[in-house]
Amino acid sequence: MGDSERGKTLQEEEDSTAEFARQCAQSWPDLLCRGKSQNEAETLAEFGEICEADAHTIKVDVLRTRGAHPAFSTPEMRGRLQELLTDFCLAEGVRYMQGLHEVAAVFAYIEAAGDGFRSSKPQCPTTLDCFKIFTRSFMPCFYDGEGFVILHITLLFFRQLLLYHLPHLHNQLEEAGVAPVVYATPWFITLFAYKTPLQVLLRLWHRYIRRGDPTFVPFLAVAVMELEKQAFLDAEEDDLNYAVDRTTITSLEKLQDVWNAAEILHAKTPKSFSFRMSRVIMQVREQLRKKGSGHPWADSVLARAEQERRLVVLAREVVAQFVRASDPASTSLDSVQAVPSGQLPSLRLLLLDVRPRNAYDAEHLPNALHFHPPSLQRLAQVSAGMSRPRAERLAAALSRAISEVGGLVGARKEAPEVKAGESTPEGGEHAALGAEVFQALQAAASEAWGEGWISESESAHLAVLGGEADWDAAQICKTDGGGVVAALFEALTGQISLPRVSVVLGGAAALQREAEKRGLKLESSASSAQKTDSAYPGNVRGLLSGAFASLRQRAQQAQQGLAQQIQKSSDAA
Repeated sequence: MGDSERGKTLQEEEDSTAEFARQCAQSWPDLLCRGKSQNEAETLAEFGEICEADAHTIKVDVLRTRGAHPAFSTPEMRGRLQELLTDFCLAEGVRYMQGLHEVAAVFAYIEAAGDGFRSSKPQCPTTLDCFKIFTRSFMPCFYDGEGFVILHITLLFFRQLLLYHLPHLHNQLEEAGVAPVVYATPWFITLFAYKTPLQVLLRLWHRYIRRGDPTFVPFLAVAVMELEKQAFLDAEEDDLNYAVDRTTITSLEKLQDVWNAAEILHAKTPKSFSFRMSRVIMQVREQLRKKGSGHPWADSVLARAEQERRLVVLAREVVAQFVRASDPASTSLDSVQAVPSGQLPSLRLLLLDVRPRNAYDAEHLPNALHFHPPSLQRLAQVSAGMSRPRAERLAAALSRAISEVGGLVGARKEAPEVKAGESTPEGGEHAALGAEVFQALQAAASEAWGEGWISESESAHLAVLGGEADWDAAQICKTDGGGVVAALFEALTGQISLPRVSVVLGGAAALQREAEKRGLKLESSASSAQKTDSAYPGNVRGLLSGAFASLRQRAQQAQQGLAQQIQKSSDAA
């Protein structure tokens, strides 16, 4: 392509981007202000001045904002961008955080292209109003303060989702020391504004605003990873960090692919994920407004969040899915409300009850599969005895990385080194037991749910249900004390890379409370069944049952054959 043709193409792209920006100037005010109270769209009052350090950083960031785009090279645009950033920090009462300039640039560009934001409503919000509402709704990290609590929690939820859908890729990145804080921070801080072409970004944000779901960004991030998965898996370990870091949404075609993939992921994920993420971030924002980020509560929140490696499903969603499966003709969830409400995705939820046999026999959901073999108990004992489980090492690495990050978008740092545990007899036994447990699970689950229970086409979701030994009073999954959920989850996701594995938050006690609340009766096993089955672990009992059934069938066939032969002999006589 010659210079003239290339210049023509760039001009057409700029004209198309400017035209779409004019459309955004007309539609965004109404979309952003829907459901908002009047005081959430107030104009700027007099707030004084920002600190000297923030003012200097804003000036530096403005000069490097979208330097390759001609619209941002004029003194007028730079002055407006600096004014918009300053007014935002004053109006919202926050310190300036790098990355905010990438967000403000979009609103400054729309304002210039559309001759200001316009609305069908009598009181049209200003550019600053739209900027504020957009940031409040979709970018909570800018209200984080120096503790980066919301960022930390957002990254941990992203890791949960990546592990849930793409465990093999998740584990490869962890083994290579490529932490989400390195490559995913700009995605969450700026909602993909960093490195994304303006024509693509405007359309991405337009879709996001119309969707109105602030928890959708982790699904977009995992979708980006999914589309590039093969390139990551094929990359050498030394090149993996670079391959992930350069990943972005570069074209309108790729945007369509990413968005479609994110919608599919969202439909294939328990609704509990989005509900819990939204609730946790909302609670943290309330605490930040009250206490600030430097108080001990922040350390407590982060310490708890680091332990939530596992994607959890709420007991009410388990019950709702069971009711749906039990009564396919029913389209109402009024009796068993979805989480939090509205459309509940239809999932093939496989409930694996890993409590001891006596607890399972006392009461359980009718569709639950009991699984508590001796190998699982030994795995839990070995896991509890290991000096520092991998999950804790990785959580500590993430904490160090976040504490070291400065200039979250502007200054890139190398991924923190995550060292593998030293080779020990316990580590070897742990791996061997993990394989043994999976073989036992495969045998038991295949008999109960069919041979294709874990295949991609089946879209099976395995929810692990524990008991009192698995959960403490604060509803944190314990790694010791006789529980087996944490060890089983680590074996299935970390060693086997099994996708779509979750744990039921609060275990059987939470499930029982929810069932009673919704009027669902749990089943209990007969005493005779307890005596017959208690001598056999889960998978062995299933195999023996199948063997007895096969022997019984063969005996019946032999008996029928013998009867036929006797009848023939009688007829001949």
